[in-house]
Amino acid sequence: MKYALAKFRVYLLGDRPFIVYTDHASLRSAVNSPHLSQRKARWLSFFAEYNFTVEYKPGRLNVVADALSRRPDFEPVGTPNSGTATVAVMTSSVPSSTLHDDVRRAYAQDGEIVKLLAHLSQPSRESLKRLSSAYRPASDRYTTRNGLLYYTAVSGDTPRVVIPDDTDLRLRIMFEYHDAPIGGHRGREKTYLTVSRDFYWPCQYQFVRKYIRACEVCQRVKSSPSLRAPLQSLPVPAECWESVSMDFVFGLPKDARGNTDILVFVDRSAKWYTLVAVPESITASGCACVFIDTIFRLHGLPRELVSDRDPRFTADFWRSVFNSLGTRLKMSTSDHPESDGQTERANRVLEEILRGYVHSFKSWSEFLPMVEFAINNSVHASTTHTPFYVNGLRHPRVPTLLECDSGLRGGGTRASKNRFGSRSSRSDKEVIAFDADIDNIDIEEDDASESAEALTEEKIDVAAVHSQRTEANESADEFILARETVVRFVQDSIAEAVDKQKQNADKNGRANTLLFNKGDLVLLSTVNLPKHVVTNLGSSKLLPKYTGPFRVLHRLGHAYTIELPRRMRTHPTFYVGRLKPYHQYTASSDEERPCAQASRREPCAPDGGHRQGSEEQLSHPETDQQSHELPLARHEEM
Repeated sequence: MKYALAKFRVYLLGDRPFIVYTDHASLRSAVNSPHLSQRKARWLSFFAEYNFTVEYKPGRLNVVADALSRRPDFEPVGTPNSGTATVAVMTSSVPSSTLHDDVRRAYAQDGEIVKLLAHLSQPSRESLKRLSSAYRPASDRYTTRNGLLYYTAVSGDTPRVVIPDDTDLRLRIMFEYHDAPIGGHRGREKTYLTVSRDFYWPCQYQFVRKYIRACEVCQRVKSSPSLRAPLQSLPVPAECWESVSMDFVFGLPKDARGNTDILVFVDRSAKWYTLVAVPESITASGCACVFIDTIFRLHGLPRELVSDRDPRFTADFWRSVFNSLGTRLKMSTSDHPESDGQTERANRVLEEILRGYVHSFKSWSEFLPMVEFAINNSVHASTTHTPFYVNGLRHPRVPTLLECDSGLRGGGTRASKNRFGSRSSRSDKEVIAFDADIDNIDIEEDDASESAEALTEEKIDVAAVHSQRTEANESADEFILARETVVRFVQDSIAEAVDKQKQNADKNGRANTLLFNKGDLVLLSTVNLPKHVVTNLGSSKLLPKYTGPFRVLHRLGHAYTIELPRRMRTHPTFYVGRLKPYHQYTASSDEERPCAQASRREPCAPDGGHRQGSEEQLSHPETDQQSHELPLARHEEM
């Protein structure tokens, strides 16, 4: 009983109860008996893993198990000195009906083959006219031997058995040459060359191609030649901090404060980086607090937030917070990090800089502010400006620009004499009169000329103030114009960089232009899927490349939402590169019927010849009005 449980362990584990039938009556109480041997006591923990009951079945009724237990190949073989002789009985079985016999019988069901056989047995002009246009021009290529019809393409070629118009017979041949172990599930070219070596029927290559395209095993275990679709980038933001992307850097050593991760925010317009060290246990509410403290506090709320499908970003708390704030969440499709390629690229730069300065595993977070400054003070390839300049129209002061004596003389900054505009100096007399007003309130009034002079000077002061205000307004206008110029230049530079990136990316294998409609069946790539939902093999080395088929529910740009079973526990929206069409075999296709024209006797390959081997990038679907969440997305026949 223990052997049987261990043998069928993968099928019996779980909560589902099962029954063990045995003709050994004592096993009914063996597990629950208070008197157990040491060996049975060791087995108790093993039996406890199963939910089963033991029922007694008399030997005369337990005939199946009893017969299997008495198989002769399970009996021990006698040794040479045992004095016993072993007699091996060799039996061989011959199929009652060979393939050639089936072919001969099928000839009678094919009217065209019957006419051809009649013509070959008694050639005449009348029998030749009865042949169809598919056989009449090449009737001299056919011969008969032992009741079989053979086809020879050119003189000296090996005759091939002609297979009649019998789909079951042709499928049987294809199974032997493709699905059987000796076939090896090879591709259409190699399978066609192997089959056409021994057999022939009209439109043979199309039949082989369709059969292999619909092969269940080939569709699951073979890769598609082109997986990636043409690059589709996010639109260029209109202003700074309008669109922010975010991601995590995981797996860093624990610092003195217990932080092991970095939360990265990137302004997609200015390319401004904000880095925050966080612990591994941070939750969705913790991420929201970090966002409020570092982004909202300094720059306000962005219109959209781009991220992957980290569990913290898909939590109900995170969605409800930004739904109430009016920020639209844009999430990548499942297992497609290229959707937020900008932040992924930033993570790589961040890790490279940290490696160059960190001298202790626990000190990496101390260098994080300097790393953030270094990245934001570097010219970005897309904008041709530093994030500091794009964000504030100025470059930051660094220690090398400070004067040597600035620490002793208040920083060495000198205010300009005319910084706030020139003012007319007052006369000495006026200053003396002003002092007199302070010392003695009851002074004599000035004469009329002095009063007129004072009024004139006061008017000049008003004009100066007005001139200062005009100059300030002109300076403000110039600042606004410069700001708008920089923003427009940055937008044009980013758009040019995006176009160049798309042009270069589409040159290298981005030929996946598959389009699926609602209701189509597709296969899903098993990359990054839980292993238990794909196969129960112990190793992942031999996992099938695809699983399915699944039905398409709707399309979102280059991404598709498919109908997945709940046990897979993954988001159902996938980038088109993770999908490929599922082909079902149908026997009613025109390409399986005999060719109607003589020129189509072998339309796809000449006889005797050999064929040559033949949540984005991000999409932007319609907005979900309720959740404000947009899934993003960034076959050749086998």
